[in-house]
Amino acid sequence: MVASSGRALNSATYWEGKSDAESLQRVYGISFPDNKQLKEWEKFQEEAAKRDHRKIGKEQELFFFHELSPGSCFFLPRGAFIYNALIDFIKSEYRKRGFQEVVSPNVYNAKLWQTSGHWAHYAENMFSFDVEKETFALKPMNCPGHCLMFDQRTRSWRELPLRFADFGVLHRNELSGALTGLTRVRRFQQDDAHIFCAVEQIHQEMLGALNFLKHVAPRIWVQLPAGPVHPRPEKFLGEISIWNQAEQSLVHDTTGMTPANMVFGRELRLPCDLLFGTPPSARPASS
Repeated sequence: MVASSGRALNSATYWEGKSDAESLQRVYGISFPDNKQLKEWEKFQEEAAKRDHRKIGKEQELFFFHELSPGSCFFLPRGAFIYNALIDFIKSEYRKRGFQEVVSPNVYNAKLWQTSGHWAHYAENMFSFDVEKETFALKPMNCPGHCLMFDQRTRSWRELPLRFADFGVLHRNELSGALTGLTRVRRFQQDDAHIFCAVEQIHQEMLGALNFLKHVAPRIWVQLPAGPVHPRPEKFLGEISIWNQAEQSLVHDTTGMTPANMVFGRELRLPCDLLFGTPPSARPASS
């Protein structure tokens, strides 16, 4: 039985998520079995609004957003100091773990994305343009560029595992209605890395990556979600036999435990792209 209800918020959206379709009004509501719980929730929302990172960023002159560059953060000197401190911290941790930093281009010919398979799944979410009758695009992820780096000469098995880390700028053409402060943007940088290794090295590399996560997360106040790992999405790239082999390597041969269970003592609800570089188009839609 619903005793108390209220309107949480409203926003504009497009029919079926298509920007050229009719604009609709989305209304979010919430209900409680009694008025006391409704009042408690309203009080919590008031306190949360005071701690909204967009509000704090502006008040403390850390960062701001502007309509002339939607979804792209302007970091002011104080914000840039914090931003660079975080990057310096992650870089130092990368070096301790045998990662090598690389710098890759921001713009690629669409042929690269067609070869990688991203173009068929993700082209509409990329900023693309024509140059001398060829289609180019700003990179939304580093994966294909790092593959080019790995492939630029013949590699020896002695070089494996080869760990590349990249802090390059990424762009994703998110719908304007989905942009939400620093949590959903069009222009960003991430501590992105790719590990090239032999099949028999996957398990050990996963242990290393999860130990890395275990060390870093509490230092930047990130709480890791618990739950089962579902690494293979419905729309995956590559051969299913390779996926089967890679997923099997995530289970310890003798204990039957996954790397997450061995490191954290529980399973983690990790995104599939963290495990196998799955393209964003194959990720579950966020709510």
